[in-house]
Formats: sequence, C-alpha cells, structure tokens
Amino acid sequence: MSRYYDVVLCGTGIFFDNYAETPIIGFLTARRVKANDADEAVQLAQHHVLVHWNHSYNAQHKLGVPSLEAAQVTPVKKWLNRTLNQDYFFYDSDAVKAEHLALIHHSARPWYRLR
Repeated sequence: MSRYYDVVLCGTGIFFDNYAETPIIGFLTARRVKANDADEAVQLAQHHVLVHWNHSYNAQHKLGVPSLEAAQVTPVKKWLNRTLNQDYFFYDSDAVKAEHLALIHHSARPWYRLR
C-alpha cells in the first residue's frame, strides 16, 4: 500500500563559487513523494531532485552532480500539513545546515498553527 513521505535530502560534492571566504559545501532540499516504503521514498525523492538539478542548476551554472543522502524521512500522517517541496537551501558550515534543517522542519508544521 502506497503512502506519502516527506523526504529531506542533503546534497554534497558540488562546485559552487560564491566569492566568499567560506565556500558552499552542500545544500538541503525537501520533497513529498508517494511510495510503498521509506527506502523507495528516498529513491524517488533523489530521482526528482537530480532531474530538477540537471535541468536547472547544472544546465545553467555547471555546478556538478551532487551526491544525495537522506537527512530525514517522515511518513505523512496529517493532510493539513504544508507540502515540503522547498527550494534548495545552500550552506557553508554545519551550523548553517542545522539552521536550514530547523527551518525545513518548522515549515512542515500544519498550516493552521502560527509560525
């Protein structure tokens, strides 16, 4: 039986020259996918991100193909939650990565709760 999963992916191994002292070392992005289990959800989310990445960022900016790993996989239990299809959150340190993870987690709260 299929169900929906919210998958947060961490991408590393890209070349991103941001003309600053600390280079961009990765990104976070979130996708909601329908799958039979959590492993299939991760695979589908990775596929969606790589297709989008190659058609947008890699085609225009030649950033390279990222190595993707799941940072968080959560089954969707309440339909009144916001969809997690977010843009890419680039980070240059683990502290910024943690801030982005908190922002993504916070954005998944139900729409009727105040932010």
